[in-house]
Amino acid sequence: MVELAKGAAMALGSPGARSAGHVAILGYASTDPRLAEVFSVPFRDGVVWLGSRSWFRPHQPPTLEADGPSALGLALGVRRLLDLRDAEWLGVLVVRGASAAGLSDFNRSLMTAAAHILEAPARRDLAAMLPEARVALAELGVVPADPDCRRPAWSNALRFEPAMGGPAHASIALRAFDALCETNMPARLGRLEPDDVLRVLQGVERSLRLWTWEERPRTTKSRLVRWEIESEYHVQNMLWAILASLFPDLNAEEYTPPVGHKNPRMDLTVPSLGLVIEVKFVRPVVSFAKVVEEIAADAALYRVDPRWRVLIPFVWDDTFRTEEHPKLIEGLRKLEMVHDAVVVSRPGKMARDDRARARPGRTETGRRSPTRASATTGTPPSTFSAETASLVSIKETE
Repeated sequence: MVELAKGAAMALGSPGARSAGHVAILGYASTDPRLAEVFSVPFRDGVVWLGSRSWFRPHQPPTLEADGPSALGLALGVRRLLDLRDAEWLGVLVVRGASAAGLSDFNRSLMTAAAHILEAPARRDLAAMLPEARVALAELGVVPADPDCRRPAWSNALRFEPAMGGPAHASIALRAFDALCETNMPARLGRLEPDDVLRVLQGVERSLRLWTWEERPRTTKSRLVRWEIESEYHVQNMLWAILASLFPDLNAEEYTPPVGHKNPRMDLTVPSLGLVIEVKFVRPVVSFAKVVEEIAADAALYRVDPRWRVLIPFVWDDTFRTEEHPKLIEGLRKLEMVHDAVVVSRPGKMARDDRARARPGRTETGRRSPTRASATTGTPPSTFSAETASLVSIKETE
């Protein structure tokens, strides 16, 4: 881009050699902060020069009026370096050009995008753009995204041939293809990577938005249902339901060869990726420092088996300590073998009614809670009063 911009700036100094394309190159260069200031003056001069010309002249072949890539570059530069009012002529040009008969769909798409960048009055709707152009430019932050474009964009990108357009159209199709591959698991081709698993795990928090947790029965004939998550095993089951259809070789509770007196058990594994997913369920009595220690110990044991190369800890925070999550993730990322980490808080809608349920008997660290310990020794826990027992009975009846 530096060399292209230098050449374009030099060409603009020669009246017989300059063109709208040279100014457009400087517009594209302006999207790089390192180049914007360097080439701002020749770009401004180029826009003034183009603004003084006559466009859509009768019996004259169109130039900028039908050149979508140049129009887009100019619009990007104007938005970056000028006041939009200083280039109102360009807004008029791209709106008229986008509606011209005989214009290719690709050039029409970029003209339409340029009109939206310039906030030009009477501009065409973005739906007029080719879906692959809409996806590619949305991925670059040029136009708003439209999820409905993804499927037709994928189809067009797969079927693109050189005869369908020039290098500019090919580059847009490739950009759309890459963007779709990065954001859509079913679209991935070839060997999957640990990042694919990570992306799914990072989406679990959003998935919980429709997790069943009813305040009242949904129908007159059904009971109130709440899919409670009470332990590490419940989290494992949830992740299995999410991952099993995407990763056919997903395994649960696989053991590694013994290490001395230890016989390590891994929560979830994807053997084809050499990947281990270690699940932790954090209760109020467990510190995040303890979680880091346990993951570090697990990683040391898993490394003994050469089949396992990557570890992704998935931490279910049952205590809503969201302010501590960044530090926990930062610490886990520093551990050997850890590719990245995911921490998900218990959703707010799943708030516990401590008055109506006894606390679980064990924490995930293996220590007995006071309630369970008392039950083991035969001594009634001091906190389990007659009133609490009555409430539990009522809850079970409901």
